Amino acid sequence: MSNISAVLLIPLEITESMIATGTTVPVVDTGAGEQAWDSGASYTGTESKISHGGWLYSAVAASTNVTPGTDPSKWRRTGPSNRMAALDSELNTITRRDGEITYVLRPGFFTGLTLQGMVGDQLDIEIYDRPASDPDAEIVESWSGDLFEQALGLYELLFMPLARRTQFYLENLPLYPDAEVHISITSGPSTPVELALIALGHWDTLIGSGEWGGTQYDAELEVKSYSYLKRNDDGSVSRARRGGGNNVTCSVIIAADESNHAAELLHQVQGRPVAFIASGLPKYEYLNGFGDVSGAVQAAGPNHARVNLKIEGAVQGARN
Repeated sequence: MSNISAVLLIPLEITESMIATGTTVPVVDTGAGEQAWDSGASYTGTESKISHGGWLYSAVAASTNVTPGTDPSKWRRTGPSNRMAALDSELNTITRRDGEITYVLRPGFFTGLTLQGMVGDQLDIEIYDRPASDPDAEIVESWSGDLFEQALGLYELLFMPLARRTQFYLENLPLYPDAEVHISITSGPSTPVELALIALGHWDTLIGSGEWGGTQYDAELEVKSYSYLKRNDDGSVSRARRGGGNNVTCSVIIAADESNHAAELLHQVQGRPVAFIASGLPKYEYLNGFGDVSGAVQAAGPNHARVNLKIEGAVQGARN
């Protein structure tokens, strides 16, 4: 792993205005129980899943013509709408549909993307140099494949359900000012499809130098559980299964000349979750993920520095 550099995705904020025609998740998803806020309606204080501005609200008091988000005594925000759940930089808010989820996005300049928390059978991505409706539009990057992992052996292939791929990364994408990206996850017609996160942005590299550079072999993954467990006096156990996160610690050796850049990069990503790739090698894919990054830059020698990174993985739903 020593010659593989770590990269971080500096994310763009994806707004409603960047979501284009062809997206299959509606602005107000009545199939998910959402209702559009109506300025002329009289709300009693018992309503929930009222959609406005990409967020869902519950009424907490009677009101008429009080815009959700402007008066906390009337409305309580409960989370993103189903359409915006995959675009809010969190893994514990999930977009769900039956059969297919398609997003068509026009985010401006970007060089990379990651998808996290995928549930489905097939993933298809097409990136156009301009809106696909333009007759001169061309596909400049694409990827298509199923979301099943390779079986470990014949027994697993014949008798065990195949593990599913839940995350995906694309790097080094060509730059276009008006690029349009199409992302589709599909499954059977009545089979639930899920997507926790779409992040688009720019990959920034912690640059290794020579054979000694890059992510080092002492990298470690800790699966952090947030499940509730209480062992009672009689020996019985009370449990409530909850989600967990993948926490990664690793060291990256870089040229001393890159130390200032590394420190600035850590400042850029503090306070917001980002995608992280420790290694591009498939056997180390478990070290890649999404979460809050912190770290320290150490002057390790006259010509090189060590960046000690800690990635606190964003909470994901419990897996079966």
